[in-house]
Amino acid sequence: MEAIKYYVKGAFQGVTETPQVLEQQEELIADLTAKVADLVTEGRSQDEALGMAIASMGDLSALVAEFEAPGDRPSAIPTATVYSSSLDLHVVALSVGVGALLMLLCTVLGALTGAIQPGAGLVMLATLVAAAWWLRGAYLRFAADPDAVETRELAFKQRKLWSLMPWAGVSFGAMVLNIASGTDFWFWPIWVAATVYPISIVAEEFLSGRAEFAAPTEPTVSAPSGA
Repeated sequence: MEAIKYYVKGAFQGVTETPQVLEQQEELIADLTAKVADLVTEGRSQDEALGMAIASMGDLSALVAEFEAPGDRPSAIPTATVYSSSLDLHVVALSVGVGALLMLLCTVLGALTGAIQPGAGLVMLATLVAAAWWLRGAYLRFAADPDAVETRELAFKQRKLWSLMPWAGVSFGAMVLNIASGTDFWFWPIWVAATVYPISIVAEEFLSGRAEFAAPTEPTVSAPSGA
């Protein structure tokens, strides 16, 4: 039956098909086919017999693991146990600081070229208020529980790649609207605000590896006194 073949092949998905693996698959297919035939002989329908036969096999993961070769399965994502509220506060502070520096440089550049109009100050002010609110929230979480511990995945490469899409979308949209309106220059503040998102991921990657944010994975047990 094709359904049995698909089930067995699916269980071994990702495992290199060596002669031993193919032989094991053939044995499983033969066993399941025989069980289905027996159940059908007993009066079960084909679908019912198939379900009962597969259920009788149990979990095949342990068997499949015996045939796995190095590199068959993707490696587990590394993790780190960190002081999360402290790490988040420093990530936000570093991101806001870099964003503020970019804002300053862009403002100076715009002023020197005469590209920034007075109305852009409103957008810059709104951006700075949002940054201050973000920093305030991170500080309040730290103040509430400065010793908060969390285990986090260190999968930064994919997150950085994904962060470029909203950054590019927001930046392009702001630039197009700025050109289309032709009334004011408010592209730089929006571009800087969008840039802070990928910056925060880079900052988290940098700070997560620092010893001051590493939390113990097991509680420390003090030695008894007066032994």
